[in-house]
Amino acid sequence: MKKKLIFFLLLFAQISKAQQVPLGQWRTHLPYNQVLSVAGNAEQTYCATNGGVFTIDNNTGEINKLSTINGLADVRSTLVAYNSTTQQTLITYQNSKIDLLKNNEIIHLNEIFDKKGLGNKAINAVTFKNQFAYLSCGFGIVVYDLERKEVKDTYFIGANSSNLEIYEIAIENQNIYAATADGIFSNTLNNPTITDANSWIKQGISQNYPSGTTKSITLFNGYIYGVFNTGVYKFKNNNWQLTAIFTPDVKKVKSSNNQLLTIAPFRIISYDNNENILKNIQNTSNFSNANDVIITKENEFLIADGNKGLVKTSNGNTFSFILPNGPNTSSVQNLAYKNGRIILSPGTISQNFSPGFNNDGYSVFENETWKSYSSANTQSFFPIRDIVISVSSSTSKNIFLGSFLNGVLDFNPDNLELKIYNQNNSSLQTTIGDPANIRISGLAYDSDGKLWVAQYGVAKPLSVKTETNQWTSYGFPDEIPNPFAAVTGLLIDQENNKWLSIRNDGLVIFNGSISKKLGFGANNGAIPGSNVNSLTLDKEGAVWIGTNQGVAVVYNPQDAFNGQKVEIPNLIEGQFLKPLLANENINCITVDGANRKWIGTNNGVWLFNKDGSKQILNFNINNSPLLNNGVLSIAISDETGEVFMGTASGIISYKGDATGSISKMTKVIAYPNPVRPGYNGTIGIKGLVDKSSVKITDISGNLVYETTANGGTATWNGKNFNGETASSGVYLILVVNKDGSDTAVSKILIIR
Repeated sequence: MKKKLIFFLLLFAQISKAQQVPLGQWRTHLPYNQVLSVAGNAEQTYCATNGGVFTIDNNTGEINKLSTINGLADVRSTLVAYNSTTQQTLITYQNSKIDLLKNNEIIHLNEIFDKKGLGNKAINAVTFKNQFAYLSCGFGIVVYDLERKEVKDTYFIGANSSNLEIYEIAIENQNIYAATADGIFSNTLNNPTITDANSWIKQGISQNYPSGTTKSITLFNGYIYGVFNTGVYKFKNNNWQLTAIFTPDVKKVKSSNNQLLTIAPFRIISYDNNENILKNIQNTSNFSNANDVIITKENEFLIADGNKGLVKTSNGNTFSFILPNGPNTSSVQNLAYKNGRIILSPGTISQNFSPGFNNDGYSVFENETWKSYSSANTQSFFPIRDIVISVSSSTSKNIFLGSFLNGVLDFNPDNLELKIYNQNNSSLQTTIGDPANIRISGLAYDSDGKLWVAQYGVAKPLSVKTETNQWTSYGFPDEIPNPFAAVTGLLIDQENNKWLSIRNDGLVIFNGSISKKLGFGANNGAIPGSNVNSLTLDKEGAVWIGTNQGVAVVYNPQDAFNGQKVEIPNLIEGQFLKPLLANENINCITVDGANRKWIGTNNGVWLFNKDGSKQILNFNINNSPLLNNGVLSIAISDETGEVFMGTASGIISYKGDATGSISKMTKVIAYPNPVRPGYNGTIGIKGLVDKSSVKITDISGNLVYETTANGGTATWNGKNFNGETASSGVYLILVVNKDGSDTAVSKILIIR
């Protein structure tokens, strides 16, 4: 299937300041440090990464990020290649989708993705011949006609036309060579029976074929070069011969700018037509995981490095790095907001609740910049794995991190000092059956400034640390007799009650002396489903419970100690009531500035009003730029209303229309201001008290529009009551809170 989209790519360049992000605008927060492939033309250089594609304008140096927001089919790109004949850039993805870019047009080529029964659909490489793209796939060869934008042929060259993985293709005149899992096969492009597997000739003794297989071949100076275990060989006149090319650690050969290149993780060597070395570039401090390289017309080497982005050098002595800002990973376990910061905890937990040994540390988004702390740049993090939760206070810049392997971490990002709390200096315990691990599953502060810690797989799963560093642990043998019916999460409500989610076994509520269990049975709490995935406190003190079968609420947490069952919020659909998302696995629930509920599931994200009775928004991969339908964690900036969604493919954010409410209005700000010609989006008005009345008048005092604040923000669509676009001029914004005790005035200029 072919899908055509037209985008003005530069128009979608990432916005640099939070206050400039329009309401309803999406932007990605993805890692660009792992560059897998690089290609380019005279105007642009393209880099494929695990977090999407970024481009560099070769004239200005301007960097732009491309993702689903711009219309790309996906973000987990694997390779980019430029066809000089058709002047198109081809992008492939992990899921076998393909994009074709030219000027401002994006064509989705989904034939491989849509085709059933192909087996391994990985696209390993692409080779061009005129307007044709020969794709080396996990099942065979697919030939695309890029001018017609359609599949021309598919070759299954395994025995009896079966699947055979193709690693790379080289084409010399009319001869095609395919490096496969079973050796190198050859054919001629004008062979009328090329689709017949029997017409492909496997290279062997008669061609002096080297032993073993190769995953990389390329055409250079009339020869086919290939990397084998015993060296780099070249083929011509039906004969393979060993070269003197330096071989150790070489994983790829390619040609660029009339030079032959060998690529090893920490070494790039270029050769002339006579295989003399032109440049030997090796510098482990500047790159150590080279995946690809091209040479520009200025003879600069652009190295696609798996750790440091795009590395640029001309002499091998001085290096520069081209790397868009972002977190260091697309892995998401938890997102949290505190004190103007979005904190990403990327640690992994296996399905059987074992550590995943993720070493990505943690990342912070603050002042429009991501900064990551991990073993790659912070020595104290070298032994740390699987940071899965974070918490910070309003009085200290230190951040507490929960590791699913190492215990509780107290980290100072200013001086990089890290203190680890474990069984030796706290009440934390090692995991039963695995004494090398301390698995932290929850962190939360109470109103007295005490830090509470939940653990997985221990007899006393709840610990508390006082401000004087005194530790105490608590067990619940009646409610949790089996420590492997283990604690998976922690919430503290407004009354300082501790809520512990238990794996496949409901909840335990603890007030410091009394504990109570809520389960799934009708006489034991009536929680829906069979597992509690998330716990969230809303702005009115209610506890929202996300399960594998919908949502439940405890509106008065104290009632839970008296045997009160949970309540199921109902969505109003016409004249009917429907249990809220009863058929969905709820991964997370987050409350915005207007006490509305953002709910992440395996099928996208929903926004509901404060009691869940009305659906406001629903985003999935089919109706929005959402990176993945698996929404794992959500954090919302109180200051800006931006909603950060952690998905199975990384983080994307949406500028919501609700910010945190303030107690007194001192500075009301409208944005964008002025509204310039061509802007037809929503206008935001922030700095408000929740539920304030907002009236917009023209300069003569005529009422144009009125609305009510959602949390600290109100919105205006730029139209009057008749649906007509407001004309150029100055408009007054008149605000009064609910009881009339607080007022504010502001202005907005509209230019049409």
